[in-house]
Formats: sequence, structure tokens, C-alpha cells
Amino acid sequence: MKRSDAPALCALMVGNFVIGAGVLAPAGLINELSDAFKVGIATVGTLIAYGAAVLCVEAPLFAFLTNKIDRRFLLTASLSLYAAGHFASAFAPNFAALLAARLVMVAGAAIFTPQAASAIGLFVAPERRSSAIAFIFLGWSLASAIAIPVLSIIGARMGWSAAYLAMAGACAIAAIGVFVTLPRGLTAPPLSLAAWKKVLSSGKILLILLVTALSLAGQNIEYAFIAAELKARLNAGPELIAMLLGVYGIAGVVGAVISASAIDKLGAGVTASIWLAAVLLGLALWAGGSMSLALSALALFVWGSGVGPANSAQQARLIAADPDAASASVALNTSVIYLGQAVGTSLGGHMLTNGYTSAIGAASVGLVLLALLGSLAAYRWLRA
Repeated sequence: MKRSDAPALCALMVGNFVIGAGVLAPAGLINELSDAFKVGIATVGTLIAYGAAVLCVEAPLFAFLTNKIDRRFLLTASLSLYAAGHFASAFAPNFAALLAARLVMVAGAAIFTPQAASAIGLFVAPERRSSAIAFIFLGWSLASAIAIPVLSIIGARMGWSAAYLAMAGACAIAAIGVFVTLPRGLTAPPLSLAAWKKVLSSGKILLILLVTALSLAGQNIEYAFIAAELKARLNAGPELIAMLLGVYGIAGVVGAVISASAIDKLGAGVTASIWLAAVLLGLALWAGGSMSLALSALALFVWGSGVGPANSAQQARLIAADPDAASASVALNTSVIYLGQAVGTSLGGHMLTNGYTSAIGAASVGLVLLALLGSLAAYRWLRA
């Protein structure tokens, strides 16, 4: 990155870090929230599923409604809302109140991630945009590597409320960073209904979006309940759960760093397919249901290495497919990410509740395999 761009890109990366931490936090706190509110694991999973369903609708809606708003103000406001939501959540008297607070504050996530990605095109040179997008999405990988294990430990040792208060403080700091570093006067090109129609009528863009949806649905059948599964599979305590979540997250950072340095050379399509293959391999190892700590750690590392890089490559793929419609297509990609989370978490919760636990691994692997095949088909189509 250019030195002049570095502060703003770092601030956007930190913004994605706290957004990712907030979205993923219930997975790391699932045991503590279940115990505190006396609800089942599948019920806690609704924090992810229902929140993701709301995000699915809000991401494209806010992209349409906010395109004339200065990006610095918009992104700062979205992080401020996220901070306030986490602060309020820390004092939720019951699970219903916690869920209600989450459904309000996820508007911040619906705005920030897609609009941060589309803002790249407003101040970063075209030849560096793919690597810049990969860099700011490193925040999501760092959230898995650092924030989720730390929040898991805080929740186990100091209580779930302390974890939410820590998130509120981190979001406030991120908001200040974006406000101080992002250039003023950045506004997205107007998005007319015709632009949305153009995106929705593009078979190539729709195929890329389908790849995202299938990948996230397959992964979240397993990931949303990963802390509970580690507890059941390995009889893991809070420290071991945090360590294994850290293995998953650190792998994501390694993958993201490799991807950021290689995506401009390999292209977004090849990069996405390589990392989806890594996700598939890791999930296949995880689905084996081994009681071995070493094999579980290996599966989580391989799986985690591909998650963030595949998602950021998908974003870059959409921007390359039609730069003029990037705000719309990236917002839709964010929307289908959350759609995948909602569908996968709901499906996983349903299977857990109704005794289909033996089929969870096969369902997860099958959906990600379809995503990889779709990615390869999209690569051939876009090259034709």
C-alpha cells in the first residue's frame, strides 16, 4: 500500500476487526450465554441466525439509501452504533433483550463492511484495489485469531457482560480511527434502480454470489456451535476452547497475508478457488469427528486458513466483474454472506435439536463442495 493510503486502510481493517468480532462473538460465548440465560445451545445460535437474517436484508438496503452520504461520516456512525449496541447488550436482563439489542446494532455491520470495501475504489489506485481489499478484510481474520479467543476467556472468567463491554470499547476506538484517517468528501456513485437491475440480471455476478452463499452456509452449520462441540468432543475447558479458536483464527491471518500478497498475480478467481479448497479439506477433516486433540487442531487450522481469503477474493472478484456496480454487488455479497450464516446456523441448530447430529458433517462438506464447483465454473465463464 502507498504510505499516504496506509492510515485509512489500517483504520478500515481495524473497523472490520471489531465488526467481525461482534458478528462471531456468540460462537465463542455460546457456553457462557447458554448457562447465564438458562437456554439451549440452539437458542443461543439464534443470535447469529436472526442477526444474519436482518443483515442480509439491511446490507443492500443501506447501500442504496446511503450512497450520497460522506463515507467518513457513514462509516464512523456505523461503528458508533455498533459500540452503543454492545454497551446496551452488556446490561440485558434476559435473552430476549440481548437478542433485541443485537437485531438493532447489526445495522452497523450491514453498513460498515460492504461500504468500507466499496470506499477502496474512491481513494486507492485501480492496480492496488484487490490487495487493498484483501488487506482490510484481514480484520475479519484477526477477529477470529485474537478477538474470539480473548472474548471467550473474558466470558468464562469475568462473565459474558464483561465481554460485551470490552467490545463496546473496541468499537468506540475503531470509530475514532476511521474518523481521523479517512479522507473527507468520499461519496459513492449514485446507485439507481437500473444499476441494481443490472447486477441482478448478470448471470456471472449471481454465480459468484451463489458461491459465497453456499460456502458460508456450509461452514456455519459447524462454526456457529464450534465451542459447544469442542466441549463435547474433547471435554475442553475455557482455556483449551480459546486456544483452539485461536488456532482457527491464526490460520486465517496466515491465509489472509498470503492471499493479500498473491491475489494481484493469481487473480481473484484462482485465489478464491484455492482457499475454498482449503476450507473443504479442513471441514472434511473436522467432520470425521475425531476425539484427537492434534487432529482437531489440524482440521481447524486448515479450515480457518481459507475462510477470510476466500471471502475477500470473492469481493475482489465482484469488483473486477463490474467496477461501476461495485457498491451494489459488494453489498449483495455481504448480504449473501449473512444469508449463508443464517441458513447454516438455522440448519445446524435444527439438526442438533432434532437428533440429526451424525449428518451435520456431511451437510457442511456437501455445501462447501458445491461452492468450490461453482467457483471453478465462474472462473471458466469469466475467462470465456
